[in-house]
Amino acid sequence: MKSSNTMKQGSLTLKSRMLSFRYAFNGIGRFFREEPNARIHLAATAGVAAGIFYLHITGTELLALLIVTGAVWAAEIMNTAIEHLVDFVSPGFHPKAGLIKDLAAGAVLVTSITALSTGLIIFLPKILDHVI
Repeated sequence: MKSSNTMKQGSLTLKSRMLSFRYAFNGIGRFFREEPNARIHLAATAGVAAGIFYLHITGTELLALLIVTGAVWAAEIMNTAIEHLVDFVSPGFHPKAGLIKDLAAGAVLVTSITALSTGLIIFLPKILDHVI
């Protein structure tokens, strides 16, 4: 497999663009195969999708849910990349390595709390309307 560095040396051809998508999909595939948190986020995303289809979601609400869901996915994938990079450059214990990993995990937590809050603001009144 060619590295992305090899691809950058060539011109911006259709083939090089297609390869960049292949590398990105490869990364996403590995994320799902190798990371337990991917399954947790997938379950949460399925719950959001179910809520979108079963409750009366406005266009604005849908947009908000798509943005926060995408942000959580992007944050988790970036966190995973940072963890792998830190483990690669600092295989043994180092306080700075731990700090870097903790900060990346904190970014995921902040994004997830924001997404959960958004979901509760949108879904909770709709769920309560169905129950009451």
